[in-house]
Amino acid sequence: MAIEIPRNMMILSAWLGLFIVSLPSVYPQMPWTPIFIGKDSQVDFWTQSETGCTCSFNSSSKDCACCVLTGGCSCGAAMPKRCGQCGLEKYCTNMCNITLDSKELLSKSNRSFGQIKSPSTGGPTECTYKFIPDTGQRVELQIYRLVSIGRHINEKCEGGWLQLEGGARVCGSNARFDPPIVLFSDKLQPTLRMLISENTTRSQFLAYYSFASKTSTSVGWPAKGGKSVDQTECDWVYEDCTNRECILASPAYPGLYPPDTRCHYLIKSNGTVSITIMFSSVLLSFNHCTKDFIAVYAGPTTSSTLLKTLCSNEKTTVVHTGPELLVEFKSGPEVPPFNYNGFKAQVIVTELTTLPPTTTSTTTENSIEIIRSANNPMSNSIRSSDRDSNDLRKDQDSMSCDTDVYGDKYRTGHYDTRKKIKTTNCHLILRGRLSDTVHVLLSSYNLSTSGCKSTIEIWDGVLQPGMTQGNDKPLKTICSPAYKISHDNEDERYTETEHYSSTGRDMTVVLRRASNKPPDEEFMDVAYYFHDEREGGTLRPSSACDVEYYGLSSPKEGWVVHPISRLFTLQGSVKCKHHFIPAANQSAILTVENDNVKRPTTNQCITLCGDSGCRCMSDSPLDSIDYLQVGSEPGHIIMCLCGDYQNWLPLKIRSWTPLYIEWSRSSRSGLGFKANYKFAESAYCGDHSTRKPEGMIRAEDLSVPSISSLNQYYQQKCMWILDSSIDRQLIIEVESFQDRPCTAWNLTIHEYKKTGDPVGQRLHTFCSRDRHKNFTLPRKMNTAVVRLQALGRTAPQYVMKWRSDTVMANTQKSGPSPAPNYVSGTSVAVLVNHHSFPMALSTLVVFLFCYGNF
Repeated sequence: MAIEIPRNMMILSAWLGLFIVSLPSVYPQMPWTPIFIGKDSQVDFWTQSETGCTCSFNSSSKDCACCVLTGGCSCGAAMPKRCGQCGLEKYCTNMCNITLDSKELLSKSNRSFGQIKSPSTGGPTECTYKFIPDTGQRVELQIYRLVSIGRHINEKCEGGWLQLEGGARVCGSNARFDPPIVLFSDKLQPTLRMLISENTTRSQFLAYYSFASKTSTSVGWPAKGGKSVDQTECDWVYEDCTNRECILASPAYPGLYPPDTRCHYLIKSNGTVSITIMFSSVLLSFNHCTKDFIAVYAGPTTSSTLLKTLCSNEKTTVVHTGPELLVEFKSGPEVPPFNYNGFKAQVIVTELTTLPPTTTSTTTENSIEIIRSANNPMSNSIRSSDRDSNDLRKDQDSMSCDTDVYGDKYRTGHYDTRKKIKTTNCHLILRGRLSDTVHVLLSSYNLSTSGCKSTIEIWDGVLQPGMTQGNDKPLKTICSPAYKISHDNEDERYTETEHYSSTGRDMTVVLRRASNKPPDEEFMDVAYYFHDEREGGTLRPSSACDVEYYGLSSPKEGWVVHPISRLFTLQGSVKCKHHFIPAANQSAILTVENDNVKRPTTNQCITLCGDSGCRCMSDSPLDSIDYLQVGSEPGHIIMCLCGDYQNWLPLKIRSWTPLYIEWSRSSRSGLGFKANYKFAESAYCGDHSTRKPEGMIRAEDLSVPSISSLNQYYQQKCMWILDSSIDRQLIIEVESFQDRPCTAWNLTIHEYKKTGDPVGQRLHTFCSRDRHKNFTLPRKMNTAVVRLQALGRTAPQYVMKWRSDTVMANTQKSGPSPAPNYVSGTSVAVLVNHHSFPMALSTLVVFLFCYGNF
């Protein structure tokens, strides 16, 4: 028995016939191709009326169905009162085991979409539907109705299911879906399969199909810029997103994603870059965060440091400084309701550039976390570490070799099995808070037996004494014989301690001895700490103390201090960096404060500050002394502080490019410091573009009354692209009342390059001592670049104006350029617009149809 669609399922359209509009549906984040039934006299999708038209098999009779004018063909003598889609009319009575060819259907019905009504049949049975899309097309399927096609039990379909090849299995005993279940397939010739494996009296489904364009903005395949990895189902590599658009998407997006899938998206780039990934659309199965999630790693593998995990409909933006970033998409079993469709994300790779460095510094990427409290800047940062260490020693007076440490009570500590009762196995279980990651450093160990009879194992997660991990493997296994002994040698250069990080909140370190009486003392000496990204920034991968603070995701303001609480974990020289990375519309402000700690006077190194920053003056190599540096990426040193530098404080630096604080310890005590950071919203500096023929930019007043001008520095790197769509002669006028050297700040005018870095050959330079200048560019040089570079105690003050002379020639068009994105902020009369553009309005009438029982 065929499926009958009652009249209340039909809607009145403003146009005759069938209409298909590729626009997103109103259901949140779930776009599909709306397929509408037009004209209120229609009986079903292709039938206008049951009688009134000449029969194809009997020209003398008009008792046959009238078909829609475009796309409908009579079903013939087998079903005279119905019509089907031209090209499929022979399957009117039994739409099972058929092929739907996009080219053939388009040529015969002038439609690349249609309806599938399976025959009403008893089970067990099976039907297949093979789709052959044309070049540049993908298959879209919308499931509206299921009758006796299995049922969902224990996270899987039993008794029957409907599946588009490679996708999820959908089932239901008597289910209607509004909105529909939407499936997509990008396979060359995917097959839809209906399988009934149990006895039923009537099994049937109703679905719409469409051969959708892959370039459609709503239902197309959005992924761009990557290459699929051979021999994998859904792994992608994005090797260069610096100068092109890169978009990631889950399989079958924007439809229901396949179950039990694990996909990897590796983003790679050469040089020092900032990788920004913006998750614009996320819709995963709700309340299944352990099975359906997105994980972002600061490196090429899933063993790299975990930056962020997303689930349900959580959206976010992740910014990472480094050459590689990995996104992992994991899906569990399909579960109703089938209203989830995965994710889409945009990738932006930005080269980190700054002013030409005046000082170079070779650094070692070694680390310890710097403590920060956003609410209480300094009250607990040092004393709490000493208190916790004392409490921990008291808690461990039992001398048990198995120890549990909880991150909500202790944030850092030390574990040495030589101070414990000697047993065959020793377990150190580290249990973090909900948002913690755990980090362990193996300072010393000795495994003296032969043939791997004794081991040290690092486990990601909890491994209780007596438990086994099944097929899981530890992060690291150290086999005997092996040893590492740390020496208390003040002159020893620092080398990275063996450092391991967890992906979740827990970690376990196990020492397994061959016996409790080995010929040599077998032991392990472990330092550990818990790191909360929400409080202490994002820990850099494969490091113990380099931390990143992002203007988009980190707290807008907070404090950092020297990592004195963990000095016992490392010997020799140690370097730690804290990176502050503002967003495009932000600046980073760092203020080094006085920590009120009296330091002994030393002639080994002194600090001298001038207009271009602070310098460390020493006859000894910098790495042999304790110092603090504030620099901008990738290595321009703005401040270097050493010795008794407190008289220079507070020191403040504001920059529109990424900043970092580098703390270097050479002595046992190290150099103390505390600093406040803040991300300030500011659209004044950055990269801007405009096509306005004339305008003005006035420098923003950046002075802070509470801080002396001798103690604050400004670093700016701004760029404006002045573009035009018509031939012109551009005149740029710059004026300043300041009397500053050209090295303090300058404005330069450059030719525009269409590819790569837009800054071309330098044409003119303006310094504040020039006071006032007009720069006339060659005629028909329609686009120019103006760049500001500044570093000094005084913020630049200037007014820049430009105008266009188009009298000689104003009809020749030049090439397109980026749309303006300049925001005035506190500037005065910035980029005044002198043009208005008419807007063309169009209205699309969209009717959602409803339907009842069939």
